[in-house]
Amino acid sequence: MSHKHIDIDDDEIRVISATGDEPKKKSKHNFFPRVLIAALLIVGIAAAVIFSTKFASKPDDSALSEPVAPVTTDSVVPAKAFTTLRDTVANGTRLGILTPRNATPVLSVGNDVLNDTAAVLAVQAADVRGDNGMIAGTFVVNGNLVSKGEAKAGFCSIINGEITIGVADATPMLEQALADDGYFFRQYPLVVGSQMVENKPKGKAKRKALAEIDGEISVIFTHERVTFHDFSQSLIDAGVRNAIYLVGADSSGFYVDSSGVTTLFSPDNRNEWENINYIVWR
Repeated sequence: MSHKHIDIDDDEIRVISATGDEPKKKSKHNFFPRVLIAALLIVGIAAAVIFSTKFASKPDDSALSEPVAPVTTDSVVPAKAFTTLRDTVANGTRLGILTPRNATPVLSVGNDVLNDTAAVLAVQAADVRGDNGMIAGTFVVNGNLVSKGEAKAGFCSIINGEITIGVADATPMLEQALADDGYFFRQYPLVVGSQMVENKPKGKAKRKALAEIDGEISVIFTHERVTFHDFSQSLIDAGVRNAIYLVGADSSGFYVDSSGVTTLFSPDNRNEWENINYIVWR
């Protein structure tokens, strides 16, 4: 027995039932809402993409209106220069140990250094002859030979800010000081390699020395009058490895501590010798 086939449109489907029921038509009105929803979704996604792309590429005007200053390291403040004082007793002698900090040594001729506000330590260096007022021995300032002559065997050279203390009748350090705009002077040797050096001058006086102690260069002075021999022995007992003499007695000079307080070695005892000279740290 056959069933009558019912005509269907192109947008309809026919379901053939195993039970022989009549095929059911799917309403074509259900298709259009689905198409409409899909179209709306596509339009929404496209709008979201356009919106995000447009605003992501737009520059921030507020950020451009206030430029940020670049960070630089050129404003580093140099360390403050000053001098420390440490007192000790060695061989029964009271000693003051002056050590300059963050300062560079040079030699200077004349009393102008006593008014130098940049200096933190100034001590008379080479002796001045009493007969003609000239500096005793070879003396070099900034590579210039100021004085030349035979004198004491002890020497101090300053080259590129580094001090060398030694004992030698002839030393290449003199030629290097002349070639490299350095400094050089001679004085009595006191200690060499932790060994005493005897000197001819006798008598007692307040003494000063340029000394290598604890791996540093310091100026050491006595509070009392002592002989050269006792001074050298007290330096050794204090731990000095090398030392040469500096002008002692009531020689002029000063030091400046970390608080900026200036202390004179003597009551502004300014010697009027034209060739008075100093070792100075600035």
